[in-house]
Amino acid sequence: MYESAQDAMSVHSIDLAQESDFDLGSLRVRPARCEVEWNGNSRTLQRRVMQVLVALARARGSVVSQNDLVTRCWRGLSVSDDAIYRCISKLRKLAADYPHAPFAIEAIPGVGYLLTSAALPDDDRGAAAARPGNGYRFPFALVGAALLILVIVATVLWTIGGRAPNHPALQIAVQPFEVLSDSAQARSLARRIPNEVVDALGDSQIEAAFAGEQAGRETDRSASTQAGLMVTGILRDDGKNVVVDVRLENGATRAALWSTEFKRDSRQASDLPLEVAARVADVVNMTNFARSASPPLADDSALAALLQTTDMIRDVNDGAWAPMVENAKGVVARHPEFAFGHSILAAAYAEAADSIDDPGRGRAMSEAARREASLTLKLDPQDAGAYAVLSGLVPPSDFRARESILLRGIKFARHPKEPLGALYSYEGTLLGNVGRLRESLSFQLIAQATDEWGAPKAVKVALIYANMGNLPAARDWIRRAAERWPNHSAVRSYRLYIAGFYEKPADALATIDAVAAQAPPDDGQSAVWRSFVEARSARSPRLAAVAAHIIRDAADQGQVTRETEIMMLAALGETKQAIDAANRALDHQQPLEARFLFTPVTRNMRADPGFVALASRLGLIKYWRETGKRPDFCSAGATPVECSPQLLVALKTN
Repeated sequence: MYESAQDAMSVHSIDLAQESDFDLGSLRVRPARCEVEWNGNSRTLQRRVMQVLVALARARGSVVSQNDLVTRCWRGLSVSDDAIYRCISKLRKLAADYPHAPFAIEAIPGVGYLLTSAALPDDDRGAAAARPGNGYRFPFALVGAALLILVIVATVLWTIGGRAPNHPALQIAVQPFEVLSDSAQARSLARRIPNEVVDALGDSQIEAAFAGEQAGRETDRSASTQAGLMVTGILRDDGKNVVVDVRLENGATRAALWSTEFKRDSRQASDLPLEVAARVADVVNMTNFARSASPPLADDSALAALLQTTDMIRDVNDGAWAPMVENAKGVVARHPEFAFGHSILAAAYAEAADSIDDPGRGRAMSEAARREASLTLKLDPQDAGAYAVLSGLVPPSDFRARESILLRGIKFARHPKEPLGALYSYEGTLLGNVGRLRESLSFQLIAQATDEWGAPKAVKVALIYANMGNLPAARDWIRRAAERWPNHSAVRSYRLYIAGFYEKPADALATIDAVAAQAPPDDGQSAVWRSFVEARSARSPRLAAVAAHIIRDAADQGQVTRETEIMMLAALGETKQAIDAANRALDHQQPLEARFLFTPVTRNMRADPGFVALASRLGLIKYWRETGKRPDFCSAGATPVECSPQLLVALKTN
């Protein structure tokens, strides 16, 4: 009960995992999932924006002061008025996107903000059941699935974020960024970036504060030395490009722990603060884990090497395994007692095994990865990274063995949250690879909630939504990923995937052009996607044949994956070519992610007589029979076209 909105807000910060769903007009607000839903379509909000919406809505028509918003949404940290106003602006834009604005936010000068709506949350937060007459209908089975997802995500959020820290909160001083340009845009960006960093770091075990421009330099310097870490930056704008150099330092010693450069076209720099904040938050969270581990990694040099290696693992480039191995070896050599160092070395060896063409050396690297992962678990049975590596060493077609390791890791692992999120993501990927897309979505949402700064986890949520036919949700997640990680290879690839397979031709081509403008010069993906989209929209057998040739060559050269090649051929109506391409890859012992079989664009492959044989070669029939878990397309209510009599016979257990 809310006796007084002001009294409540002065005491409690908002824990989204504990907030019930509620309605604002025709809008359904789901705080624990950071989603709003209207007419069956969902959109994702940034966590801080959702917190502000909840704070205003829970006030039930009362004015909420800026101080109260800071207390409830920023835990009283030092943030500028700009940070609050950006959240308010995003909420106003959200309301304006709907035919009849579900709510309005009024600024009360000198006081705060007031939210008005036709429907506001009830006093009783437990009375949060969906009300009739909201203007949309939702299938009963999907309601149950949605509730299951919500319960799982809320539980994980509580497990990860709700426990009291067993070590002092990490103190971070975020310094004002130095500006080497006179443009108004440069000055504005330099003000926004530190605020976004403070915003991104606002979790329960990190205390970040912005050293405001009005504080004296000596005061700032004194505060920085008391902090565990210090974030500094320099921004310059030459009129063509905006470049930001960011540096993370030990607050006491001023030793550099991590630094990187961000570069954007000056005309496309509005999302740059989000990108910087996401990267800094990711690195700071890993630093926080390393410093609070048992035993901690207090050596600045080793910590810097660890951060550099985890950066590489986040977005592995071709040929990058050698420096990864060397950096990780250095950490282990200096601190053999630091369990996660062995876990990182195991991940580096596993990446080397995947990258090396020589079978003998590849096997040796795999054995080294298994050895280091096993040693990690002897030192720390709760290390998530070791389980993630061990699961990846299992042959792709042995789904049950891989799943056994993943589920054991999910049961026992507790940290760090980056590889812990990876365990959920890998299990979600495995479920998608065996056609259990609804369950896959649950795990991918948990993965992203566990590690919100991992770009691959966000795009995998977008991928599963797209493959389930929920294009609005897929668009929302891929947009969010592109805002924070525009240069990440997975974000580029999946932007093309979602646009090329599911968007209208004109929209798809616009996205392809946008991605091409940001991609490295030697990245040939965009040209292949353009050929595919143009051929598919033209419905011309001649153009389809030309595109098929381009697609096959691109896959041979590694410009697109084999899975993408197969899906493109199927989408062009070349079903036999698609199945032949899959069988040819398996003949050459090329591993395939079987998820390509369970998408809207490959329905023709599932209906083809060759599907059962292909599914058997991929290990799917064995998994389905032994577990009794059928794919979604062959569960209750399945059509005989896709769930054919031949498949049903193959699924019968002996």
